[in-house]
Amino acid sequence: RPHDFEYRGQITPGRWLRHLSVKINEAGRTSSSEIQIYFPRNYKKGGNYRTVIALHQYNNNKRDWELNTSVESLADKYNIVIVCPDMKKSVYETKYYKETTYKWNIVPGGKFIGENLINYLNNTFGLAYKKSSTGIMGATVGAHGAVLVAATYNDKFGAVAGISGYYDPSPMTNSGMITAVYGPYSKNKERWNNEDNPLKLVRNLEGIPVYLYHGSKNDAFNENQSALLAIRLGQLSRQSDEYSITFNKSKNGYYGWTYWKRDVPAIMDFFDRNLKK
Repeated sequence: RPHDFEYRGQITPGRWLRHLSVKINEAGRTSSSEIQIYFPRNYKKGGNYRTVIALHQYNNNKRDWELNTSVESLADKYNIVIVCPDMKKSVYETKYYKETTYKWNIVPGGKFIGENLINYLNNTFGLAYKKSSTGIMGATVGAHGAVLVAATYNDKFGAVAGISGYYDPSPMTNSGMITAVYGPYSKNKERWNNEDNPLKLVRNLEGIPVYLYHGSKNDAFNENQSALLAIRLGQLSRQSDEYSITFNKSKNGYYGWTYWKRDVPAIMDFFDRNLKK
């Protein structure tokens, strides 16, 4: 962990640090993406802090968690830094294809989180340096992204949580957002079924505790998306204690932050128990 961090600006504990630009270099091209970071009220520069990356809903923005949840007071309670990237319409793909018609940036969204953002946090603030102290969470498509990124970059994350996400794209053959990245299902079945499919990558979550929430009444995606991932992780946990799953299925849960935000305290408690100080 470097002791001489690049950031020279003012960090105010208990406040968001906004308009931070993460530079992206890819194949001779340059770009950037914006993030914001919440530093808990007891933050002291140079200390060791647990970090949780929070991914927003599809076609939303970096303020999603700030405006709709109690994440700030919970970050204060547990002394955890919260990082919110601006991912727009990313489905957290790890690569682009010749059929890809929508690219959120010059690098795929999942690669940005697992590589560009993690490196930026390491070098600029000395954050997210250890797998054991770094978590990732998300809502809806952000939940898909959180689990997919954790499974893809399982050397970087020590715990993951998803709210009302999808974890197997193969039943969602009419989804325009998925088709825009992976091409039509009818012509790319192998890709849809096996690439960037968290349900198929579930073994990669070894050593990474998983928390899932899903409402049963008209939630963002079919509740079976979370149930099937929970079942698969449960099977693996019976074979090895390196797998761990907590699944909160809400019979009265509908779509939207009115219901999702009620589970955020349990998620932050989950991170407090599973990320090392």
